[in-house]
Amino acid sequence: MLYNTGCQKQLDIKPQNSVESNLALKTSKDVEGVLIGAYTAAGLRGLYGGRLQSTTDFLADDGDFQYQGTFSDYTELDNKKITVDNAFVEGVWDSGFNTIGVCNTVLANLNLVVAADKARVEGEAKFLRGMTYFDLARAFGKAWNDGTPTTNLAVPLVLTPTTTIAGIQKVKRNTVAEIYAQAIADLKVAEANLTNDADPSARTPYADSFAASAVLARIYLTQQNYALAETEASKIIESGAYSLVSSFGSEFQHPTQATHVFNSTEDIFAIQISAQSGFNALNEVYASSDFAGRGETIIFDQHLARYEDGDDRKNEFYDVFTSKFNNTFGNVITIRLAEIYLIRAEARILKGGADLIGAAADINVIRNRAKLANTTAITGAELLAAVKKERRVELPFEGQRLADLKRYQESTHSIDGDGNAVDTFVWNSPKLIFPIPKREMDANSNLIQNAGY
Repeated sequence: MLYNTGCQKQLDIKPQNSVESNLALKTSKDVEGVLIGAYTAAGLRGLYGGRLQSTTDFLADDGDFQYQGTFSDYTELDNKKITVDNAFVEGVWDSGFNTIGVCNTVLANLNLVVAADKARVEGEAKFLRGMTYFDLARAFGKAWNDGTPTTNLAVPLVLTPTTTIAGIQKVKRNTVAEIYAQAIADLKVAEANLTNDADPSARTPYADSFAASAVLARIYLTQQNYALAETEASKIIESGAYSLVSSFGSEFQHPTQATHVFNSTEDIFAIQISAQSGFNALNEVYASSDFAGRGETIIFDQHLARYEDGDDRKNEFYDVFTSKFNNTFGNVITIRLAEIYLIRAEARILKGGADLIGAAADINVIRNRAKLANTTAITGAELLAAVKKERRVELPFEGQRLADLKRYQESTHSIDGDGNAVDTFVWNSPKLIFPIPKREMDANSNLIQNAGY
């Protein structure tokens, strides 16, 4: 009897290191505190703190650089031979769904938020959820232009928080089309609910309406909905709220400032890194040891040859490293104005009733900031080639290459220790899609693994 009574009391003990949501969330400030937690979750190095960008770039690389370090997870990605227990891929999945889960908790408790703040809180939570779902779909599912989005599998769509162990569901993977539709719906709410400030000094580090427009522009470009991609990009550009910094290098380099670096006039959305919140994982993988990096990712001449004579962007390389991420606590810029100009240029070229003059003007904005003359491209094909080239020299190491490769239907290849091409991978190879992590497959029998794993 004493044993049974003691056992019963032991089972009734409440957890000491966590609080159930129905007990923790009582006021509007409580919910806004959870919203800050959603930003923190998104900014961890497993997701937008750098690993989403680096893992997808390593997988897409065709010999511009090579990982020569001790993380086997990066070596697998570099060789296009990912195992189902790759820790960095698992980290993207875990961090992504953790972010989504926190956003779901916020959205499930909007009734607690005071009326004056409710639209903003909903908008910020849906911005983070929509952006995360879009990026998870691109990483773990087939590209939009690869087969049929309405039948191709992406990731599970979970829109309500899990509050108890008993409430855990063995969810199935939803289709690419379903995930994109949810991402668009979330981002449209964010765009409508959030405001924006034309004065850079008055901006907060949180998402605004233009950040939602920027991600929508990415999605529409991916879906080849060029008219809408142009519309969303134009909202940002024509507002005048953002401007390119005068020197390309000053958008990234703050190696002498060992503390948090505030956003520039070009940053539309950036993960805020500080000594308290963690570190910039792009610094870890790309910077040399002189700037607190591991010095294990080597830039090859193949990439440097992509820059024209006089291109200021070529000055962002020292020895065999890029200096874009030389500050351990520099923000991780997820969306900046230069990309929006290139999105609009591409959309103007490919939309019905192409605007080639407008596309050339957008390209020239990027080239002129890099201290280059206007493009000589005239035809649609020439201008599209110019956009592709500008994306490779303006946005490298920022997590855009894998999506570009698939959108342009280009091939990539792995390389040997001397930088020579080994195996070729066409743009829709299953090896250019992340596997569903083994731990998730073991825990959920309803998940279907991607082909090739």
